[in-house]
Amino acid sequence: MQHDVFICHASEDKAALVRPLAESLREQHIDVWYDEFSLKVGDSLRQAIDRGLAGSRYGVVVLSPAFFAKPWTNWELNGLVSRVIHEKRSLLLPIWHGVGPEEVAQFSPSLTDICAMQSKNGVDALCTELLSVLRPSDSPLVVAKAELQRFGWDAPPISDEWWLDMVENQNEILSPTWRRPWLFPLPGGGTSADRGRSIAWTALQMTWQENADRLDICQTTRPEKVLAFIARDPALAEACRLHPDVVANYAPQLVIPGFSGPYDAAFDRLLLESEARLRKQPDSRYPNAICEKRYALRRPDFGNHTPLDIADKWVNGLGGQDSASHRHLTDYIVWLLSMDSKWLPDRVRTVLTEGMRAWGAWDLELIRPGIWDPVLAKEIYGRDRRAMRWTRSLRQRLNDVVGQSLARLGVDDNASQVAQHFIENDFIGARDEVLRLRRR
Repeated sequence: MQHDVFICHASEDKAALVRPLAESLREQHIDVWYDEFSLKVGDSLRQAIDRGLAGSRYGVVVLSPAFFAKPWTNWELNGLVSRVIHEKRSLLLPIWHGVGPEEVAQFSPSLTDICAMQSKNGVDALCTELLSVLRPSDSPLVVAKAELQRFGWDAPPISDEWWLDMVENQNEILSPTWRRPWLFPLPGGGTSADRGRSIAWTALQMTWQENADRLDICQTTRPEKVLAFIARDPALAEACRLHPDVVANYAPQLVIPGFSGPYDAAFDRLLLESEARLRKQPDSRYPNAICEKRYALRRPDFGNHTPLDIADKWVNGLGGQDSASHRHLTDYIVWLLSMDSKWLPDRVRTVLTEGMRAWGAWDLELIRPGIWDPVLAKEIYGRDRRAMRWTRSLRQRLNDVVGQSLARLGVDDNASQVAQHFIENDFIGARDEVLRLRRR
């Protein structure tokens, strides 16, 4: 079903009744098939009406003297009656307009048996009566549809199976195994309205998550592109405004002063609240920290966190279901060493590079096929604490690994220069130091 209601009427009744009624229903976020709304230049009139008749949950039939006199309106009514017989449900919603029981019975005796609305009661009363059928007040799906329409969505009628998919997706999002970027809390509460909003925000969230994947919006994206991505989606912009802490998790570059855009004041507030919490109850994992590490980039001293803490937060965020990790660790290193990360302030770029060296976790990718060259990986992974001798052959293999990483990143940079930065920063030696610490 594509529409909530089809309005079957004679053109003579448009101005006084049908047009105002259709506009009132649309203002209430009811999807109305009405020729002035639904027909476009070049459309086949018969085919368009056939689609409207077949694709609407209900049919409003405006019975009037003009309606009775026209063969076209009778043809539309026959189509709706055929659906009643085939679907075995009441879908006709008659409005008597300038006619009474005798005129209706003379036209069609069976129509007098259907409870009808009276146009003399006015458009507002008709709209209210129709809403009681088209949008039951206790339906979460009706609330969900209205919420989506608030953000400009052309949501399907609530009888469409698409809504069942959204309910299933909602359960997936709420499960602890769901890991997608830009995951925001769904509206809570136990009322029907709360459930409806949660279903709607599931659909909204899945859309911006898919767009984030497609556009590769992550920690390596320039801040202005991230801000533009958020601003283009009104629902995402609202979610970010309500949950700036989630923004800090998935887009840590926006936490850096000067890159925050409209979230500047919110991040300042979150930093102050974080500092107050740690003063009240210090974190035993980070005894020297004066703020949570997700807001450390906001401070010149990085909140007394180590470079490893900063790099871990940049890559993983909160971890688990809220993990911000979007790339291979090797790709994060290559990005930091490439020209593409030069938009970062020097102090941030330096601390992230130091943190990635101290982390050493990228070495786990040496044994994963498709990331590191097997020969180079074996040379790095299998040697016994001896200094790495970068022969011409191994340098070329490293260049190839870096080149593949740059391709995954979509970065146009010189692979040999980035590889040289990898060697100069002694990521291999730092890995050996990490391994020695692990063995103690």
